[in-house]
Amino acid sequence: MQPLDTDETLDVEKSMLYERFAEPLLASLCQLVSDRQDAEDLLLEVFLAGLQNTWLARLPSGRQLAWLRRVARNKVIDHYRHRALLTIQPLGQVQEIEDQSVTPQRRVEEQEERAWLLQAIEQLSPAQRELLRLRYVQELRLTQIATLMEKSEGTVRKMLSRTLRHLRMLYEQHERRENHE
Repeated sequence: MQPLDTDETLDVEKSMLYERFAEPLLASLCQLVSDRQDAEDLLLEVFLAGLQNTWLARLPSGRQLAWLRRVARNKVIDHYRHRALLTIQPLGQVQEIEDQSVTPQRRVEEQEERAWLLQAIEQLSPAQRELLRLRYVQELRLTQIATLMEKSEGTVRKMLSRTLRHLRMLYEQHERRENHE
């Protein structure tokens, strides 16, 4: 029997990655996405990224798992971003779906309120906007958001509370300006 050359050794080590880490990675992916099929698809994407990485097999086992977990986290974020792009409708289309019994004046007021809300959200930090998107567009639970953001659930709850309080303050300032005009 001939000894394996360096490339063959790396191939064997890369194939061992799946055997060692597939189960724990799949378990964590299942916690982050609601559909097991999506979790399995993401797991395959994670290992494809691992196979394309030339130095991953040379890392110690703990570092390999950490790297794979980071890739899995990023794949989940990409998954939800892609889903959000598919499900978010332009405001013009939402207006068409709305109840036809709404008066034209009320419809204009609602459009102004939506436009103002979008402007207010743009004033938030990127982290606050991402938090709102994950919670209210993606409808993720706080535990899922905490895992994605690599923060504790309590920290995410405080961030969300502060973000909503900030939006409320902006709204009240806007209302005061509107009433003075």
